[in-house]
Amino acid sequence: MGYPIQTQVFSVFLGTQEGIHSVALPAIYSSSGSRNLWIDKLGRAKKILGYSKQNSSAVTTNTGGSATRLRALRAYRKTESDGTFTRQLLGLFDDGTNECELWYSTNDGAAWTFIADFGSGSVGAIPDFAQVDNTLFFADGVVSPRAWNGSSLSTAGASGKSPTITASVNTASGQLNGSYTWKMVSVDAAEARSAGSVTSNVIQLQDEKGSLSWTADSDTDITGYELYRTTGTGANYYFVTFIDGRTTTSYTDNASDLDILEHRLLQEHGDAPASGSYYCEPHKQRLWWGRTNANPRRVFWSDPGLPDQVGANNYLDFTDQSSVGDIVTGMVGDFEGMLVVFQERSIWTVSGTGQIVSDIMDWVRTKSNAVAGAVSQRSIVKVPAGAVYTDSSGNQVTTPRVMLAYFTPLGDIRIFDGNNDTIISTPVKETLKTALYAQRAKVHATHDIENGHIMFFWAGPTTSGDDAEPNQSVVWNYRWGVWYVWPDMPMSASTTIETSTDTQVILTGEAQTGKGGFCYEFFDGDSFDGSNIPARWITKVIYGTDNSWSTRSPQQLMSLVKRFRWLDIIAEADSDVTLTVEWMSGSSSDEAVGRGSASKSIEPLGLQLITADGNGIQTAAESNITIPFDSVQRIISLEGSNGDFVQDVGCRIRISDDAQNGSWSLEGMTLGFQVLPGATRRLQ
Repeated sequence: MGYPIQTQVFSVFLGTQEGIHSVALPAIYSSSGSRNLWIDKLGRAKKILGYSKQNSSAVTTNTGGSATRLRALRAYRKTESDGTFTRQLLGLFDDGTNECELWYSTNDGAAWTFIADFGSGSVGAIPDFAQVDNTLFFADGVVSPRAWNGSSLSTAGASGKSPTITASVNTASGQLNGSYTWKMVSVDAAEARSAGSVTSNVIQLQDEKGSLSWTADSDTDITGYELYRTTGTGANYYFVTFIDGRTTTSYTDNASDLDILEHRLLQEHGDAPASGSYYCEPHKQRLWWGRTNANPRRVFWSDPGLPDQVGANNYLDFTDQSSVGDIVTGMVGDFEGMLVVFQERSIWTVSGTGQIVSDIMDWVRTKSNAVAGAVSQRSIVKVPAGAVYTDSSGNQVTTPRVMLAYFTPLGDIRIFDGNNDTIISTPVKETLKTALYAQRAKVHATHDIENGHIMFFWAGPTTSGDDAEPNQSVVWNYRWGVWYVWPDMPMSASTTIETSTDTQVILTGEAQTGKGGFCYEFFDGDSFDGSNIPARWITKVIYGTDNSWSTRSPQQLMSLVKRFRWLDIIAEADSDVTLTVEWMSGSSSDEAVGRGSASKSIEPLGLQLITADGNGIQTAAESNITIPFDSVQRIISLEGSNGDFVQDVGCRIRISDDAQNGSWSLEGMTLGFQVLPGATRRLQ
């Protein structure tokens, strides 16, 4: 009498960890060995779509015609006076040598128009963008910040500044004691204020007055000036008096500090953001400018509603004894009412409203308990509440509120809740070990909201000679709490845009200058820009179950030797697909040669409806009308080339294809095996 056949059914292909033994986890999908897959909304293991060129010819530099890479992408939307929208895509192209150019596209990257060349100093620099109203601001840590209004690029900062004051000591007895500076604001007949003047020189007074002089404003619409001054020990500017008459050019200041503290604060400083600012981020109706080479841990806030006017004294420095030598790497505004400032080795938060209390701005900076910060501004993504991840113990956890996910200098990915950080990338920790630390600033991430996952692009070693740029991706699906590995992703930039017909389109930028400056639509088509998509799904070790339902769930038969006989798979495909199915013993590595293999074809999802004369029926939009097939079921004998079956305590299954044939998905699987008597323990 033969040994009875037992079966184990798998109906959901969810994740496992590279760093935790498989027996601790209930599912069969292995993040470490699988490639170019994702889990769709129905829980099916599915081959990813590819990416296709938006622009048919590569962008070369405007000045010298050099080959480029697409370093950065940013969507821009302008609201016109009639309520319509103007949509543009901005791209930063550099040739890796001496040209770094900003271009824009009005057709989602299909054609590009040159804007400006920032020169060799900006080559390799990673820019940051922020939009306020209809103005898009640009900072890259090299040039003075720029402003784009949809048609022209200008240097950020106010125009039409008020006259500059020259201050001197008036030795007559007065009420001023301390160090003082002044600023002036020109006012016209409609009470419209000009941008504040350049800060006056500093003078020290002791029971004296301040003598002020300036050159009359050249704007004949100006009717007078508002005068602002610091207190003797402060940095904020308070209204002192209104000086009537455009041609008035002098004033003697003797207002006491106590008197002016009750007056209006200056909110039109007129000072441009610091040249060489790295970051710009909206928060609390202001634009915050972060980090310069001279002040790597300093962040400046703008005047309310005036994003490119920044008081020289309006800054916070994120330095303590443990952060000396650290640098700001990114900022996120309006997170739980706070500004979050990332450094490489720490994370800080800023709370408050920006109100002045006792001559002190009420911003409160707090260093969080986070162990590590972020590698780059572009690697930080806001994650919705209810996101699922697997912790280091193999337990699935659901986030109770909005979090920030980010890539750290330690080579892992974490989430930040406002005070603490948690590692979520344990499922792909071995894959992330190959990330190049020296290229960490080039890491970027894109939130694919429709599919519920976040893609992190990073640079790892390759054999192409172009391994200084991002070339791989790991993806966190926060709906299911699983991870994917997507190798061969040469993408130096990524973003999502909306179009007039689609709420989300994912665009990426080619990283290799050898291929050129191309913009791609991602998750589109059935190839990697004409190359095959090598997709592979591999299980963790399958031990079989006892099919006993007397307990809460069937028990794993880890201690018994089995003979694995057949595999019954259910699958669907978008087109004719031939899948290679391989099987191997449980101790085999991800790359091990299979003990046996078989090729099985999968028919398309459906056939097009046709008329009686054989012509296809289409919709008005010229799409085929098809009737879906039921899922295709294939039974595969797990018999090796020598007529033998895998006999082990466990087995592994690998299913793959390498072609341009559309996507396919695995819906379910049943494994048939026999428990062999006389072997109740593993062989020693």
